[in-house]
Amino acid sequence: MQRDSEATTRDFLLESWLEFADAMEDHPEIKGLLFDSVTGLPTTPLLFPRVRMLLEERGEVSLLALNVVRYSKIEEIFGWRVFDDVMREVARALEGIAGSVLRDSDIIAELMISGNAFVVVLSPPRNSLRIDPEARQRIVHKVEASIRSLLEERMDPALYKKFGCYVGASTVTYDENVRLERLVHEGLESALADSGTREARDAEERTAKLREIIDSGSVTTLVHPLFDLQTMDVIGYEALSRGPADSEFERPDKLFRVAYDADLVVRLERLCRRKALEAAMDLTDGHLLFMNIEPESIGDPDLREALTSQRLSDAGVTPDRIVLEITERTAICDFEAFRSTLEYLRALGFRCAIDDAGAGYGSLQCLAEVRPDWLKIDISLVRGCDGDGIRAQLIGSLVRFADTVGVSLVAEGIETVEELHTLRELGVRNGQGFLFTEPVPPFPDIATYAELKDL
Repeated sequence: MQRDSEATTRDFLLESWLEFADAMEDHPEIKGLLFDSVTGLPTTPLLFPRVRMLLEERGEVSLLALNVVRYSKIEEIFGWRVFDDVMREVARALEGIAGSVLRDSDIIAELMISGNAFVVVLSPPRNSLRIDPEARQRIVHKVEASIRSLLEERMDPALYKKFGCYVGASTVTYDENVRLERLVHEGLESALADSGTREARDAEERTAKLREIIDSGSVTTLVHPLFDLQTMDVIGYEALSRGPADSEFERPDKLFRVAYDADLVVRLERLCRRKALEAAMDLTDGHLLFMNIEPESIGDPDLREALTSQRLSDAGVTPDRIVLEITERTAICDFEAFRSTLEYLRALGFRCAIDDAGAGYGSLQCLAEVRPDWLKIDISLVRGCDGDGIRAQLIGSLVRFADTVGVSLVAEGIETVEELHTLRELGVRNGQGFLFTEPVPPFPDIATYAELKDL
C-alpha cells in the first residue's frame, strides 16, 4: 500500500517547467491557474515554451523586467486594493504600447502571481541573429519613459507621487550544459538586478543635481495671493519655492521628494526660507506672508536665528505678519518637541497655519496639538465642492469648527466660479487658487486684481 502511494505521488512530480508545459497540453484547465487574477496576464511558467523555441532557433533570447518600486509604500498608505489597481494600470499600459514601443510579437507576462514585476520576452531582431546591446538599451529607455508617461496621465497625482518603475534587461544565451529553467531564472534575476541598478544610479544622479541646486542657491520665490472671498481684497501671499526653470526640479514636490530620499530636507528648507525672507523685505504694508515649513525643520536652530534676525526688523516686517505654514509631507513624530518650538516662535509674535486640512498624515491630531491660527482646506475637498454634497458638508463642518475655536479658514485650489460661490455660501472667508491668479514674482501691483471684485 505504501509503494502504491509513493508511485501515485511520483506521477504528479514534474522534472521541469518544460515538462509542466507538456502537462498543460493534456490538461488545459491547469493553464488558467497560472494567469494572475489581478492583471489577467500570464505568469513566468507559461513563457517557457516560447523561450525554449527562441533559444533552440536563435541561440539567445532577450528579456525585459519592469519592476514597480516603492510598492510597499503604496500598500501601507492606500491599501492593497489600490496597489492592485496600480498593477492593473501598469499591465494596461504595457499592453497599450504593444505594436509601437514593443512589437506585437513580444510576450508580456507577470513575473509571479500577485507580484510587483513584469517580464517581456522580446522578439528576435528582424535583420540579424543577435540583438545589439545598444538597441536593447534603447528599448529599455523607451518602455520606461512610455509607461511613466501613460501612468502619470491616468493615475491620481497623489498616488503617482508614490509610484516608481524601472526597466532592466538581460540576454539569455543557450548553453546545452545548463538546465533551461536555470538559464531563464538567471536571466530574470539579471534583468531585475539591472532595474535596481538603474534605480540606484537614478537616485544618485538626482541627489547630485539637488546638491548642486542647494550649493548654488538656484531656488527662486514666487508668491500666490490669498483673497478675502467677500471683498476680493488681497490679505496676504504664500511664498512658493521653485527650482531651476524647465528642469525636473522646478516643482517643489519633486524638490522635497528627492530631498527626503537624500536626507537633504534641512539644507533645502534653509535655502527656501532664506529666499522667502529676502522676498519679505518688499512685502507691502498690511499684508501677510505665509511661509511653508517642513515638520522636520521646525526644530532647526537656523529657523529661530533666521526668524529673529535683524533683517526682518530692518525691513519693517514684524513677526505678526509672518505665518508659518506647516506642511504635512511627512508625519510629525514628536508632537511634544514640535509644540514646544512652535510656542517659542508664537511668543515672538509669529503665527501658525496648518496646510492641507482634510488630507495628509494625522490632520486631526495635528489640529488638536498645534492649535493653529490659520487652517487651509485641502484642494481635494475644494475641487468640485459645488457638485458634491459630501465635500460641501465636510467644508461646512470645518467652517463651524473654525468659528468655534477662533481659527481663520482658507480654501486652497479654487479653480471655478461655481466652487467660489459654493465656498461663499458655506461661510469660507478666505481663499486662493488659479481662478484668481497663478503664482507670480513678488509682489504684484494690487491694481492687477481689481477685476476680481466682479466675481
